[in-house]
Amino acid sequence: MKRLLFVIVAAAALYAGYWFVGSNGARAGFVQWFEDRRSEGWVADYESITTRGFPSRFDTTISDIALADPDTGVAYSAPFLQIFALSYKPEHLIAVWPNSQTLSSPYGKAAITSADMRASLIVKKNTSLALEKANFTTDDLSLKMNTGEVYGASKALVAVERTPTANNSYHFGVELKEVALPQPKGLRLEAGILPDKLTYARGDVTAKFDAPWDLNALQSARPQPSNISIKLIEAKWGQLELRLAGAFDVDEQGRASGKITIKAQNWRDILAVSAATGAIPSQLVRPIEQGLSLLSSLSGNRNTLDLPLDLNNGQMKLGPIPLGPAPLFRLR
Repeated sequence: MKRLLFVIVAAAALYAGYWFVGSNGARAGFVQWFEDRRSEGWVADYESITTRGFPSRFDTTISDIALADPDTGVAYSAPFLQIFALSYKPEHLIAVWPNSQTLSSPYGKAAITSADMRASLIVKKNTSLALEKANFTTDDLSLKMNTGEVYGASKALVAVERTPTANNSYHFGVELKEVALPQPKGLRLEAGILPDKLTYARGDVTAKFDAPWDLNALQSARPQPSNISIKLIEAKWGQLELRLAGAFDVDEQGRASGKITIKAQNWRDILAVSAATGAIPSQLVRPIEQGLSLLSSLSGNRNTLDLPLDLNNGQMKLGPIPLGPAPLFRLR
């Protein structure tokens, strides 16, 4: 009995020592990360870093965070960030964000509010901490831009998983519910033609990048997409339903080349929105409507359109209609 008691006490002491070494290592790792960012010219400030959770967890809280990357112009601030890990499974992390945060970029500044924003992250057991799988969820998400636009969703779910059959390839699943978008300037629609919010927006996409998403992706250059395959992107806005599928390559300048098939149900609502916002000149609305009516009649349903969106070196063409430059697919 005395020998068994000795073994138990010794094992407990060894595990306690392991936890304290691990917790000190976790805190030291975060402190070093901030110091490394400062040496690279970042603004990288915090009030305190604490690690608790004995005996089974490493629960780290970083308070009053302020980060700014001079190379990309991206800045972030929050009252705290919590990162949790099981002491016996440190490669599986859980992050919890506060209800209010601020994110700035060359495109503008956003005040972010949410309820229960958290993520689960699994990384490789190596120094690069390469992404294996991640899940993100939040409720009542709102992004208020300094220019006045407001984006939001009652529920946001994002899942990412590394594709094992291809290097630097990741499968993304996205679902947004009750999506709020800013009303385009100049929008003049008859009352009731479209509701204020999208019922949902969903995506099933696989993207290949020129480098893995790992610690270096946060500390240095962001991986850039080289190919994007869309199994399905769909959204419902009132009676309007939109679906996209296809694939395209992305060159080093971010220009896309490929084809996407667009299926639009009740497409006349889309045309009305495009005309009201000025996306389509008023003198072209009638000819476009006549042409699309002919195309929809060929498909057998006058309310549904199946059109190819052709992408060629960054230029877009919807069926026979040139649309001009496509968005550049570059990550800052």
